[in-house]
Amino acid sequence: MKKIIYSSVAILSVIGFIIYGFTSAPKTIHVDQQFEATAYKLEDTSFSKKVSISLSGVFDEKSESYLGRITVNRQEYTNCSLEPKFAIMQCTEAENERPPRDHLAMVLANKDFSVWSLKVQQSNDSGKTVSTLYKALNQGSTTIDDIILSLPATDRDSSLRAFDELMQHHVDELEQSFK
Repeated sequence: MKKIIYSSVAILSVIGFIIYGFTSAPKTIHVDQQFEATAYKLEDTSFSKKVSISLSGVFDEKSESYLGRITVNRQEYTNCSLEPKFAIMQCTEAENERPPRDHLAMVLANKDFSVWSLKVQQSNDSGKTVSTLYKALNQGSTTIDDIILSLPATDRDSSLRAFDELMQHHVDELEQSFK
């Protein structure tokens, strides 16, 4: 009788570990998508540039982050990490595979990633130019201003509105996490 009880407990334990392993393991989705969008500057209302974005990598549902390659207007970045939870987009240029990654933009997204935005700054707080992505998107414009790119967006107003809404949601979540 004791053998049956011990055997049953052992079998149930193994089944429990297997179920736990499947339910707690990170779930990844392979991503191979291309998008067309328009980049806008916050202050310069005349700035409007068509942008082609290509993603090739994996999306981790558990951490809600993307890892892989990103190509923006034929400028390829590798070793990319997009983490909307922390509003960080970091990559290395294709020719420079070694760390550290460059901080290229602020990335924000809603919960199901149906709406997301990038805010690309020309320089960091110290004034040092840090974003090669900014140079690629700026394409000879003489104004220096943050560039916003939102998906999906049909025009400047919807792109900036999407960014503002996502930013407000991000700030609200940060405030909740510190309470």
